[in-house]
Amino acid sequence: MIRSVRYIPFVISILLLAACSTTRTVPEGDRLYTGADVKWQDTIVKKKPKDYSTLKTGMEERIRPLPNRRFLGMPIKLWLYNLGNEPKGKGLNYLLRKKWGEAPVLLSQVKVERTDDILTSYLEDNGYFNADVAHAVKNKGKKKASLSFTAFPDYRYTIRRVRFDTDTGLLGHHIMLTTRQTLLKPNDNYSLDKIVGERERIHDFLKENGFYYFTPDYLLIRIDSALGKHQVDLYLTTKKTTPPTALRQYYMKSVELFTNYDLAKDSAQQFSKGIQYQNFTIIDPDSLFKPIVFDRTVFLQRDSMYRLSSHNITLQRLVNLGTFKFVRGNFRPARDSSLLYARFFLTPYPKRSLQVEVSGTSKSNSFVGSQLKISAKNRNFQRKANLLEISLGGGFETQVGGKTTQVSTNAYSLNGEVSITIPRFFTPVIKFNPRTPYVPRTRFSLGYEMLSRPNLYNLNAFNLQYGYIWKQTKFLDHALYPVAITYVLPSSESDEFLEQKKLDPALAQSISKQFILGSNYTLTYNNQSPEKYHSFYAYFNTDVAGNLVGLFAKKQADGKKTIINNDFSQYIRFSVDGRHYFKLSEKLRWVNRLFAGYGIAYGNSTTLPFVKQFFNGGSNSLRAFRARTLGPGSYRDAPDDPNDPTRKNLLLANAAGDIKLEGNTELRFKPTKLLEFAAFVDAGNIWLGKTDSVSQQPKVFKTNRFLKELAVGTGLGIRIDASILLVRFDISFPLRKPWLPEKERWVFKQIAFGDADWRKENLILNIAIGYPF
Repeated sequence: MIRSVRYIPFVISILLLAACSTTRTVPEGDRLYTGADVKWQDTIVKKKPKDYSTLKTGMEERIRPLPNRRFLGMPIKLWLYNLGNEPKGKGLNYLLRKKWGEAPVLLSQVKVERTDDILTSYLEDNGYFNADVAHAVKNKGKKKASLSFTAFPDYRYTIRRVRFDTDTGLLGHHIMLTTRQTLLKPNDNYSLDKIVGERERIHDFLKENGFYYFTPDYLLIRIDSALGKHQVDLYLTTKKTTPPTALRQYYMKSVELFTNYDLAKDSAQQFSKGIQYQNFTIIDPDSLFKPIVFDRTVFLQRDSMYRLSSHNITLQRLVNLGTFKFVRGNFRPARDSSLLYARFFLTPYPKRSLQVEVSGTSKSNSFVGSQLKISAKNRNFQRKANLLEISLGGGFETQVGGKTTQVSTNAYSLNGEVSITIPRFFTPVIKFNPRTPYVPRTRFSLGYEMLSRPNLYNLNAFNLQYGYIWKQTKFLDHALYPVAITYVLPSSESDEFLEQKKLDPALAQSISKQFILGSNYTLTYNNQSPEKYHSFYAYFNTDVAGNLVGLFAKKQADGKKTIINNDFSQYIRFSVDGRHYFKLSEKLRWVNRLFAGYGIAYGNSTTLPFVKQFFNGGSNSLRAFRARTLGPGSYRDAPDDPNDPTRKNLLLANAAGDIKLEGNTELRFKPTKLLEFAAFVDAGNIWLGKTDSVSQQPKVFKTNRFLKELAVGTGLGIRIDASILLVRFDISFPLRKPWLPEKERWVFKQIAFGDADWRKENLILNIAIGYPF
């Protein structure tokens, strides 16, 4: 690596002088191929079809080879290749030619006649049976050339009618049952893709109805195009060579599960004696699992018809249990019958595992720290495939800059959690098992966390949760926690801290006793894929507390209700997070995000608990503002004044609100697998829902002014993608400061990168792991 790096200055210094020649290595008599375009010349219909853009894209994707790759319009890899000579060893020429560079794509490498045939076939597959494609070479200069392919489509054929020619047997009867759902409709354009899709559709239906050995290749669709009027008739039938096994409807003779399968012991295991449980057999000589593990996992049952969906759900649920690292299914027919034997061979993960994590953090409020976490897992707790997790962690945090604003810059934390995840819905009354490929789960967790700031306070938090997690579809997830209890108890508060709490109501609220008896529900939609041009992420959460307990709790003399001698919170809180990922090219993506949150306290509470309030700023929010320093509304903490004790912001930032609006837009460019650049703009703020104090009115959300109180920031980012994690560096600065007088909030004119004081106040560097959204 060191030998490679030393050549970089040399390459950069001569790149602009010598690399402008892209044809230096093009052989005599040949030309550099710079690409191709597609033209549409319809002299008969004289107008482009509605799906012209799709047809054109399909033709362009079929032209090979591709020209040399470009970065910002420049063929940099070709330039690097041209700078070198044929290597004789591992020196600079080897790097330029074999590692960094890319050989020129030559015109002679394009098989134009073959490409003409491929494009013509593509048009025929889309109904242009009499189409033709011609090509022309466009020379550029002495050694460059491009190609132009012109399509002459002629008339497009449509479907006149579709007929299912099947016999009167069992298979033919089931095929006829599907005719109303056919993809082939009269008057539609002829399409080979739709014909292929129709065969797949019928195949899936037949597999769902017991025809285990049937494949799409046994279906034949004949095309009659000799009708005139540019129409075709389609005749669907089964091939005469279809084997008898494909014509049969199969039923399950037996279903067997081998729970500790080892390839080395294959023969011995297959003859082991099993136990009969419900309608299947479990071969578990080592007694690793209780039969209840498979109660809601195996959907193929003895003496039932074979169904493809039951087959797939069984396989996927066995995999999604999280207990088996290998799952293999095997089916074989009984001799001369319509019965199937099914066997599932399962290889478990190691039952126990231990993991140690060490992490470092750097926050936008100048805090750095480290944390150690130890996690132990038991993947088969109680022999029921339950996941038992025990974690212990501890860490510290200290401020490396701006210490004059802090009484204490050190913090220490200790946390622990015990959780059990059961691979089914654990309900005391009814047995509920949705027919999906995904394993529903029930989770119980108990946790404790202690935060200590020496000479200030200790904060103890206890959490208890019980809930259900399940996937409805591949993209849609649900999480319902009917029981979510949080108890926060401060202790060891110093006199100095108590004095500061009197001066700062928000601080007093954040470090106070809180008792939350609530429930929450989360719905998540996520169809993100690097292959899609448009993908989406949506998150909706509702959180309520104190409703049921409020009906039974006794009211005290001061009007407050208590339970076990503790006040409890009553509120309702909603939040929505929507994101759109737009793939502009293979290396360029545009991501947009919109977040909205609203919470209201009632009954026993005058404000939301601090842990449930919204805040802004930081590495995953408005990156031009430090975490918890923005808002609410146009309010801002008064600057420090050592001569006025009421104007000392001595502790951590604690700006929080009941309402939040935030929007983010980010352009991401990834020239290599390792490196990515970003440019972004963030906007948003938080507000209070209501207040009885006149002095607090600037913090309250008002429909006639909230747009004027939005903060705006922008910046640039560099991300290092190491596959297993992504390290992000974002540097940003404000464009709009809502706490300034209304006409002075846009601060474009104040931007001064050369001014050290401006940089100190406005430039924020965020270092984080993973994308911000």
